[in-house]
Amino acid sequence: MFKKKVLAAALGIVLACGTMATAAPITDTIESPAPYFAPNALSTYDAPYYRWFNEDWGWSHNAIAAPFATATLNISAWDVDAPSEVDLIYAYDNGTPVLLGSLAGLDNAWGYSTFILGANFFDDIATGLQIWMDIDSTHQSQYWAVSLSKSVLSLDGGTLPPPNPHPTPEPSTFLLVGAGLAGAAAFRKRFKR
Repeated sequence: MFKKKVLAAALGIVLACGTMATAAPITDTIESPAPYFAPNALSTYDAPYYRWFNEDWGWSHNAIAAPFATATLNISAWDVDAPSEVDLIYAYDNGTPVLLGSLAGLDNAWGYSTFILGANFFDDIATGLQIWMDIDSTHQSQYWAVSLSKSVLSLDGGTLPPPNPHPTPEPSTFLLVGAGLAGAAAFRKRFKR
């Protein structure tokens, strides 16, 4: 009888812990080759990635149906000259654009701007959150431009990748990889005899 009580108590603890478990962190990253996200550091000032006040644009994240309790939107931008430059970020809540805030950043640097998404956006995340950027919304005395590297939706503390875009492969990297493959082939051939 004692064994049955201990087994029942242990089973109750396991079940209780199982229901208290939280969902695993999730990260959804939108970046190049999606349109207008800079594919590498060399293209940050090139068209169509470096965009001006009259080149506003938007994108959609992938639908995420997994359960989650918290959500943040993290946008990596290059050359945000805040506070002079005001690049507004909107997220759509059931088809209605809602202002999240403006990009933060520095001149000639990559950095993330983080926006906390309330529970009102959770159903939109489940179907694919839509984002819109109003570039240089004030454009009063000087015109400003900005490049984006990626947009990262982080659920329940999902990890953020580095803010800069994919690195550009260097010719020396290809030479090293080629030399390594040639060495491996010679080594294999030598021991095959």
